[in-house]
Amino acid sequence: MVLWRHARTEYNADGRLQGSLDVPLGEGGRAQAAGAARRLVDRYGSDLVIVSSPLSRALDTADELAALTGGDVAVDEGFAQRPYGAWEGLTWADVQARWPEQFAARKRGEDPDIPGWGVSADVAARVGAALRDHWDPEAITVVVSHGSAIQLGLLDVLGLEPLSRVFGSVPHAAWHEVRRVESGAWHVDALGLGAD
Repeated sequence: MVLWRHARTEYNADGRLQGSLDVPLGEGGRAQAAGAARRLVDRYGSDLVIVSSPLSRALDTADELAALTGGDVAVDEGFAQRPYGAWEGLTWADVQARWPEQFAARKRGEDPDIPGWGVSADVAARVGAALRDHWDPEAITVVVSHGSAIQLGLLDVLGLEPLSRVFGSVPHAAWHEVRRVESGAWHVDALGLGAD
């Protein structure tokens, strides 16, 4: 299974938090996604199952891979990004100025106490369940999702605490490679592949 983070958006370039906001890829992001899609096909071939978050930036990224493979893109709400609540659309500088204590908590890896924030344990359980649902030992499944969603879902299937920072963040348009063995345990084979 390949856990592929969507390509960069203009919000990413500006340092703005997106969360549940439906921000599409711009021209640069589409080019980045297309390049990463070619690297995915070079590595895994074109017989891929593609599943995406419903948010435009993930779907736009998935579409670049589907254009190369001729396959379809399935959508699963389970792979959507965590909501950032009141912080959505703001820069980190804005957040730090307006919520210094909550900003500090977030930088420590904790869930900030702000309206609408997606609690790590809840997001981890949601994404982890979606990963388990889409695991197919007979196929290479490419899941197109978001940085926090990928990290939290991966922690969940590995049985680690959702506030752990074991993996850090996956670069835009890069991916992690994971598998599930006969015992049901999940293994991480590679982190941050395909980054440009």
